[in-house]
Amino acid sequence: MKTPKSFSSLSEQHAELDGLFTNHQRALVENDLESALALLTTFAGGLDRHIEFEEHRLLPVYADKGAETAGGTLEIFQAEHRKLRDDVAKLMHLTEGLHRTGDITGSIVSLLEKEMAFKRLFHHHAAREQNVLFPRLDERTTEEERDTWLSAPHELNVEGESV
Repeated sequence: MKTPKSFSSLSEQHAELDGLFTNHQRALVENDLESALALLTTFAGGLDRHIEFEEHRLLPVYADKGAETAGGTLEIFQAEHRKLRDDVAKLMHLTEGLHRTGDITGSIVSLLEKEMAFKRLFHHHAAREQNVLFPRLDERTTEEERDTWLSAPHELNVEGESV
């Protein structure tokens, strides 16, 4: 007997992204700017693919199935996605500029402070999806629907490709 699929399995992508971002920050602390930028670039690509999947596949189903609730509206999810994308672009710009600074340590500390605000939003957003989006989708879809949507190519590949 196969185990029914659940949208909560997508939380694995949040954990993978979080690990990439942590590795980026470790590289910053070690003053390995090349690795820090490469890891942040990989993170940004993975986050973008994850958001695209949600925006084009999950959120339309969420709306069609009448799953929206207070604290879990389409507008909230979409606004958080925009903010995450905007913030990552700013962090990329700041990371790229680190090699031009006269005070590398001070610039890294400043960047890490900005990244803490980003991480709070990312973790808050991931928790909203885990606690609202995924369970409400699971409640309102059939096993066949979940199997179709979760079997489709959407997995996060940290090398930059969809599988």
